[in-house]
Amino acid sequence: MTFLIVEQPVNNRGDESAHRGFVNRLSMTYPDAKIQVLFFEKLEVEVDEMRVVRPNVEYINIPTKHRIFAPHRMIKLWMMLGLPKMLHTLPLIRKVRQLYQQADYIVCAPGGIDMGGFQNWVHLALLHLAKEQGKKILYFARSIGPFPTATCFNRRFKTYSMELLNYFSFLSLRDAKSQALAREMGVPFVPTIDSAFLHYTPEEFPVLFSQQIGESEYMVLVPNSLAWHHDFTSYTYDDIRVFWVMLTNRLLQEYPNLKIAMLPQTVHYGAFVSLPDGYKFFCRIREESVAPERIVVLEEQYGSNIQQHIISKARFLIGARYHSVIFSINQGRPFISLCYEHKMKGVTDMLGIEDVNILELFDGTPLDESRMAQFVSRVIDMTHRITSNEKNGERAREIANEGFAALTTFLAEDMKR
Repeated sequence: MTFLIVEQPVNNRGDESAHRGFVNRLSMTYPDAKIQVLFFEKLEVEVDEMRVVRPNVEYINIPTKHRIFAPHRMIKLWMMLGLPKMLHTLPLIRKVRQLYQQADYIVCAPGGIDMGGFQNWVHLALLHLAKEQGKKILYFARSIGPFPTATCFNRRFKTYSMELLNYFSFLSLRDAKSQALAREMGVPFVPTIDSAFLHYTPEEFPVLFSQQIGESEYMVLVPNSLAWHHDFTSYTYDDIRVFWVMLTNRLLQEYPNLKIAMLPQTVHYGAFVSLPDGYKFFCRIREESVAPERIVVLEEQYGSNIQQHIISKARFLIGARYHSVIFSINQGRPFISLCYEHKMKGVTDMLGIEDVNILELFDGTPLDESRMAQFVSRVIDMTHRITSNEKNGERAREIANEGFAALTTFLAEDMKR
């Protein structure tokens, strides 16, 4: 049996944890299966960040000579114009089709809302190719939606998405909002949760981080530069940073005996990914704070297992990144989720956890210091009320295991046919 995993996002510690959780569990459950993970136009360092070392797991990276990948743009163009047959003119697609032919199952890796808010046409194209070849597609632990219909391209994207959602051999959705949308559209699915809950191996703190934290207690803060997101186009990165500096300063003031650990979720941003986020963005916040000596920014090369171990020792976490919340739930630590996307709201709703919608502040109107201060005060007040959530961690792992068990049941029945 051969699984070919496609559409694995990179440069993100959350996606790395979801990948590791799923691939480790799949590999251990099917030790005699061949598991291939397909990338194209990625650098080897990006693939290495994701790599799970097991005897039956292989990583394939179709190279490109240029970082600005022309075939990628052509794939998007043909799909947007409603001309998927033109995909076959691209040498890359011929290589992908060959790999598809050799696989028993095409697995769409756990990840974000490419089939929805981000309208990822390449995502649709690669799945469309598998459908065109009559392959069995397993769409595992993803989020979907929303599907706007304001433009002809929105409507075409939704049409392609609906065709795929109704074609998938196995569909599991990881959050309550996506699940509610699927019910509304009449699409059958298996409810699950993020696949990071499927497998976790703790790793020790890096030496430098341990030295900087010392014997101090600490909280974890995971900002998000947000201006890259389609819901925050009214604001600049500087606008967003001013808010994070204000929140950081209030936390330093409110908790004078705690240090702040910042854990970058994005990797290589500011290097070969041209977005001001992650490590450098966090360092700017630290530099502009009232007490930079009390803030430790974890270097970005350290993976999700280390981040989860750091969170497991924290007093609490405030996170505006989806997987920072997932890590807190998994480690049973108190947290405040500053939701910016429905996948975050969907998980907290599923577990019955209170959260804060950061879009209440960044609602498209001009920011002012008074509004930001009120929002920050609300977050500070919540830090005094949040409690440990060990039961939520247990429930999340139970849901993840139930979702994976549904997959194994499907595969067992499918192989009998």
